[in-house]
Amino acid sequence: MTAPLSVGVVGCGNVALNFHVPAYLALPGDYTLVGLADPSPDRLAAGARIAGLDDSHLHTDAAELIARADVDVIDVCTPQHLHRDLVVAAARAGKHIMCEKPLAATPSDAAAMVAAAAAAGVRLAVMHNYLFFPEVVALRGLIDDGELGTVRTVTVDMLGVVDSPGAGGSVWRHDPAQSGGGVLVDMLHGVYLAEHLLGEQATAVSAFVDSVIDGDRVEGIALCRLEAGRRVALVNIAWGVGQGGIAVEGTGGRAVVRYRGDGTPPWAPFESLTVTTPSGGTRTVDLAGGQELAQLIADAVRDTVADLAAAVRTGRAPAADGAVGLHTLEETVAAYASAALRATVDLPLTGALHDRGVGALAYLDVAPQSLVAQRALFGPANSAAANSAV
Repeated sequence: MTAPLSVGVVGCGNVALNFHVPAYLALPGDYTLVGLADPSPDRLAAGARIAGLDDSHLHTDAAELIARADVDVIDVCTPQHLHRDLVVAAARAGKHIMCEKPLAATPSDAAAMVAAAAAAGVRLAVMHNYLFFPEVVALRGLIDDGELGTVRTVTVDMLGVVDSPGAGGSVWRHDPAQSGGGVLVDMLHGVYLAEHLLGEQATAVSAFVDSVIDGDRVEGIALCRLEAGRRVALVNIAWGVGQGGIAVEGTGGRAVVRYRGDGTPPWAPFESLTVTTPSGGTRTVDLAGGQELAQLIADAVRDTVADLAAAVRTGRAPAADGAVGLHTLEETVAAYASAALRATVDLPLTGALHDRGVGALAYLDVAPQSLVAQRALFGPANSAAANSAV
């Protein structure tokens, strides 16, 4: 029997303590949790209580945890603007890596992380945990079995996202320098889900974005189109109480996923998956009703880290590796650029958008009539007045 992988978690925020740490503890055959790192003694203490670790396994400096010879895997659970240095250091130390989504705040940082993992020959997995939701697995199975024919369109609606603060009430998600954007980058689950079901990578993106709070520096609603040749996905994400659901349309039929009260997953549990074909009418797939938020996310995070363990042992790629994480981030940045420029943006990104992400909009010719300019999104340099003065 293969020995469990030893894992150290960097960052003891809400997502780490509520989901990542319990996931490793739930998989004793795959992992042994051997260390935690966080600059806050209070957060470290909270993590130690959950993980059952004593002070000898706690680090206020992540570099100490990364350098430990007894660590096989580093799990990075910090805000995304801190990911690059941690992931690169872990890769150079020969550690496999699980990284929270999004992979980074800028595509250039994400690319550096992917390159470091490749150079070191280690696995870099991204926490795209919604891939393991039972209804998503079932929907992908229908596509793979050919029941829907060739996929033509995918629609992912997540217009009822809850705007959750970070640990200690932090609102870093509303600071574009730290977050890389607003609700779209925070919930890019919708982006990677759409492409996962579409079956092809997008090569062009167009989008509309707007804030939902006056004076907010990031968007609270994003309506996006992802083009992949003759296939297209529509991804609609917002903080609020709007509709949620997933629909896939192919040459042989359509499949529709509904959530309780037509709400947004994971806050609204899965309710039904129906398939409609020209010859067979409409049937309901035999799939149990979904779990409530906490257990659903706990199970999906557990399955995601279990997938990384299997990838390490077999040499295959994780369900979502660094290259997938980089591409998903580029789609998100392209959506912001499209809304700002009022134009379709091609992928992969180059130049300032690749290097600076959403921060590049301060240096581009943002359309004065765009809401990015009028609402001064992503920094005051994007205001109509600032652009007219350049």
